[in-house]
Amino acid sequence: MTTRDLSTIRRIIIHCSDSEFGTAAMIDEWHRQRGFTRIGYHYVILNGVTVKGAPYDPKLDGVVQQGRKLSEVGAHVAGHNSDSVGICLIGRRHFTGNQLLKSLPDLLCSLKDLPSISGWQNVYGHYELDHNKSCPNLDMNAVRRMIAV
Repeated sequence: MTTRDLSTIRRIIIHCSDSEFGTAAMIDEWHRQRGFTRIGYHYVILNGVTVKGAPYDPKLDGVVQQGRKLSEVGAHVAGHNSDSVGICLIGRRHFTGNQLLKSLPDLLCSLKDLPSISGWQNVYGHYELDHNKSCPNLDMNAVRRMIAV
């Protein structure tokens, strides 16, 4: 596992799980099955459905789970991992209000305190760095406007 000085973090990259359910532990397993050493994201924001077919649990909606430590280089966007933080929203095209209006902005605000993050223009969607992707299936300009308030 490659470690880094937190001062090298310059960007925050938002992803989606491309599944309607999940947890950081599940994504860890999915990534290991694909040959990763462990989960590639630093944070996972739950949507209240942790297992396929399970009922929605409002207590879990918006819960932020730790993936990799911030001091560890992520594995979430080829060519952009060494200087970024990866956040994964559980979901495909639909996300909950708790995820988008509470947990994501709160997490982004806490990460903005990192000395090397110089503004909201450094928050990206995966698709903005890899044009073969649509992830996180959000209008990132709208996300940046929302968090800039």
